[in-house]
Amino acid sequence: MQHRLRLAVVGLGRVSKSHLPAIRELHEHIELVALVSRDPAKLEQEAAEWDSVRTYTSYEEALNDPTIDAFLLLLPHDLHADYAIRALQRGKHVLVEKPMAMNVTEARSMLDAAEQHGARLMVGQSRRFFGPVMESIERIRANEIGGLIHIHALLLAHMDKPATDWWKDEAKIGGFIIPLWGSHILDYIVWAYDRLPESVYAQGLSNNPNWGGEDEVTISLNYGTGQMATVVMSFNAGCRPADAEGLTGKRIWSTQNSIYQRYVIGQNGMLQLNDEYELALNGEQVAACERSNANFTWQLREFAEAIRDGRQPLASGQEILRVMQVIDACFESMRTGQVVSLTRNTSV
Repeated sequence: MQHRLRLAVVGLGRVSKSHLPAIRELHEHIELVALVSRDPAKLEQEAAEWDSVRTYTSYEEALNDPTIDAFLLLLPHDLHADYAIRALQRGKHVLVEKPMAMNVTEARSMLDAAEQHGARLMVGQSRRFFGPVMESIERIRANEIGGLIHIHALLLAHMDKPATDWWKDEAKIGGFIIPLWGSHILDYIVWAYDRLPESVYAQGLSNNPNWGGEDEVTISLNYGTGQMATVVMSFNAGCRPADAEGLTGKRIWSTQNSIYQRYVIGQNGMLQLNDEYELALNGEQVAACERSNANFTWQLREFAEAIRDGRQPLASGQEILRVMQVIDACFESMRTGQVVSLTRNTSV
């Protein structure tokens, strides 16, 4: 019997609270063998919850551990490429949180390292791994609504303060609402169309002094031949009552306290995703799931099974490279005020 995937988790910040329970749930397939953090107190506290897990304050020491098969990287965005490449060059598999990298140049370097050293690279596009979301893609592929015409995504949410200090630093986060949430929405659009748009036009503004990056964004994607996608996102919309913690301070906003909708318009019908939890076809609900973190379990299972089966995972580095191309085009368009062509990779 093949041994369990021996996994090391790098970074014990906020998002680790979603990933670590998934590892525990998949204990028959995945063994947590190491935790890596520069914070000894966090290491000690988390290690106490596991049996015989090794701890490292040095990433380089963890890379030299021959018992580690794969790394789960939960780090500030500016560290994604460096940490992933160093692991991939050792032949270690990598699941890195989204966004894949700070830009497409870094993303290509990560992909090159994976291909050169025979390792699997997966990006944590965790919002894919909900039943209704997966079913929406299956129905699109089955042509149930005819050829795609338009995907419209709307996110209206309220965030007063960032959930962690490094979000305030554009050099570490690479923007704000686009890497934090736009990476999910743009991933869905590229996944649904299964190709890059021909061109991108984006506008972005920052209104909240608690961070430097964009918190109001509109994006228009031209897919040619009568096909398009539009994205509208705001972190300034107090559109539903705040929860007991006020959606401020250390707690990030939740989509349960926001408006998050996607409308997938085809030639013969329309799909509607209400958050990731409900899917409707022409106004009638066809799928639903509980509001939970089960998507992180689905995602990690896909990572482990792809390694076991010797195949590329869903949301592989190769696949998500396209998303990084769109994100780069968004920031170029915001900077220049021009439409950015992805077929020629120039502003027009």
